[in-house]
Amino acid sequence: MERMTPPAWSLWVGDLGRSSIIFVAGLFLAVTLALIFSKNNEKLQRWCWRGFALGCVGILFSFVCLAILFANNRFEYEYIWGHGDLKNAIQYRIAGIWSGQQGSFLLWASASAVFGLLTSYRMAQYRRWFTVAYGTFLGSLAGMLVAESPFKLNLVDGQPIVPLDGAGLAPSLQNYWVTIHPPTIFLGFGSLTVLFAAAFAALTIRDYTGWVKIIRPWAILSTGLVGLGLCMGGLWAYETLGWGGFWMWDPVENVSFIPWCFVAAFVHGLIVQVSRGKWLMGNLLMGALPFITFVYGTFLTRSGFLADSSVHSFAEMDHSALKLLIGLMAVSTLGFLGLWFTRMFQFRAQTPDREESGLSREGFYRFGILMLSMLGMMALIGMSVPLIMALEGRKPKVVEEGLYHLVLPYLFVPLMLGMTIAPFVSWRGMRFRDVLGKLHTPFTFAIAFTGVALLLIVRTSFGKLIDLAPVINLPGGNKMDGKVWMLVLAFICIFAICANLVRLYESRKQIKLGAGAFLAHIGVAILMAGLILSRGYERQGDAVAMGQHPAQILDYRVQYQGLTSTMDDRENRAKFTITDTTGKQIFTAMPSVYKVVLPDGQENVMVWPYIHRTVFNDIYVSIRPPERMQTDPFSLAPGETKDFGKFSLTYLSMVRKGEPGQPGTMFGAQLRVDQPGAKSRTITPMMELGGGGPVPHPARLDDVEVVMDGMNAADRSVTLKLQTDDLVFPIQIFHKPFTSFVWFGAALMAIAAGMSALYRRPAVVDEPVVRLEETSTEIDEADPEIATKEVI
Repeated sequence: MERMTPPAWSLWVGDLGRSSIIFVAGLFLAVTLALIFSKNNEKLQRWCWRGFALGCVGILFSFVCLAILFANNRFEYEYIWGHGDLKNAIQYRIAGIWSGQQGSFLLWASASAVFGLLTSYRMAQYRRWFTVAYGTFLGSLAGMLVAESPFKLNLVDGQPIVPLDGAGLAPSLQNYWVTIHPPTIFLGFGSLTVLFAAAFAALTIRDYTGWVKIIRPWAILSTGLVGLGLCMGGLWAYETLGWGGFWMWDPVENVSFIPWCFVAAFVHGLIVQVSRGKWLMGNLLMGALPFITFVYGTFLTRSGFLADSSVHSFAEMDHSALKLLIGLMAVSTLGFLGLWFTRMFQFRAQTPDREESGLSREGFYRFGILMLSMLGMMALIGMSVPLIMALEGRKPKVVEEGLYHLVLPYLFVPLMLGMTIAPFVSWRGMRFRDVLGKLHTPFTFAIAFTGVALLLIVRTSFGKLIDLAPVINLPGGNKMDGKVWMLVLAFICIFAICANLVRLYESRKQIKLGAGAFLAHIGVAILMAGLILSRGYERQGDAVAMGQHPAQILDYRVQYQGLTSTMDDRENRAKFTITDTTGKQIFTAMPSVYKVVLPDGQENVMVWPYIHRTVFNDIYVSIRPPERMQTDPFSLAPGETKDFGKFSLTYLSMVRKGEPGQPGTMFGAQLRVDQPGAKSRTITPMMELGGGGPVPHPARLDDVEVVMDGMNAADRSVTLKLQTDDLVFPIQIFHKPFTSFVWFGAALMAIAAGMSALYRRPAVVDEPVVRLEETSTEIDEADPEIATKEVI
């Protein structure tokens, strides 16, 4: 490291960011304690509101300080040195903020602070205890950032130094998604704190009804943000990892998926409470579970238990910060559940629940919430397996994707059918025959659309591009013909789409509140159809492409055309022409391939897939790091000659540089090269002995390198091989149908969530505390507001 003095402004900005976090940690502690003991002191409470807002602003200020330092490549800070470098464009410098442990915690705290500022003044009678819970959480995060600070300096002899360059953003993160996905999904994670704090406040003051109107739009927004972040993560994996899929049930993927399941269940539970005055205690629990499960997932991914079993896991946290995280997890989980159980046993409804005869919408909501909760629990158990194995002293191992898929059919099929039928069932209860009558129209449309799709597949060339004969493993060890199973799943998704489209049309003249829900269901069904069909009907093949030797993969002929630049250029592409069986060129695939130098000096080859998109399918071209074309190893004894056509090699003698047994000693083979019409010359390929094994030093011979691969000290023979400059690319092609449905479904879900949250946006309210005992627990379903607004 170069001993350069950092500029004064950089140290000043870092001191401000560090001091702000320390100040915020103390401020939130003071605000929380003051609010706990401020029962009837309105003046003190007003000061606490201001202190809470100041603390939120302080967290955002620290984030801005870190962003300024990253944008200016201030490598005197350890965190910035470890995640930035001079070559990165400005967007990747900013993305470096959340690419490591400390920065991602600061991003989480900042996202939570934004929602704290947006919601705290809207909480009316819940504000005091809402702020206690929220302030405890933000204070804990600030404490972790004090213990493991992103503003720590690189010091030598107590003085800050400025390295000439940084280690750089991890090559696998240098993609445009790194600038979009983390901020989006962390906004979703930040919004979960609002739900938890509001549920805690409602339990504390024993007002289980008034909070619903306040929290409902934020719950919908949370569902949309976390769901959108999940979809973005899947698309990021699809475009960069090269395995041709969106989702592998990795533990870190599940950390995001589990809260989404519970917050989606919570949103539907709120509908029942608003419409029927029921599920009061259940909704309080469901409001807290998304936050609690995410904190647990954060502990799992940051504690080091997944270091060798997940591609997403972060390094192990500082021990002091980890203790604070464990403390936050324990207090939030045990504290909330203890309070909830206490209130549940104290709770007595003023009027008993009225049981509806026949099929009712409430029953379908109950069933859907159960399915969503079971789906979340399934992922929670699977995510926890590496932790359980580690605690048992075994090497952690993730649950494989196939095992999840054996369980999913039990949950996915009934969940989709419930989403299809529920909008047609009334709150009052209906006879089964009447429900079937309402489903006649969407069922007819679904049959028609499925039949048309089947005809197009069978009667057109499109059917030749997909795998119509997969074998599907089902629960219990059973198997099913893939054509039948894919048809069943596709029909269920189409049925759900048609049902919600019909219901959307029928309610077109009513108030707009229900439109977002129907659109969200349609988006989910389209998204799931895309995921299922693109995986179930995909075809794949692999081969090796080189120089003048094209590869035949599936129905495509792949011809390597060369590199667009050098391997040292990050913008370098390998160029392949893809033609069909008639020789007609379909497209030119240009996957990325380039070398990066790691902080330890080792070289690593990075490859990125190329995706040729059409309306109904993707052709996904994935390459692995290329190898140079080479001969099989061959041995030469002293004086022996081997002919290679254009030249011959004669082994003259063994040479040595350095002392035997010492690191760095080099052995070589002196070779005479004879070529027709040319003067003989001598080359000497060498082999260096080191602690990590022999390191070859090839000798160049025109466009060929002669590599020394080994030696025999007893007879002084050597093992050699020849390698050319021609590259050999292992290449894999996936033909993935209907992937456009994934993009469209994800976009529609996000739009629908935004619509629903906007239409239900809360107003600033300031009303007296209303106890449960003073209100009715049953809402008249003849209420015109319910009849028109609650169409789902």
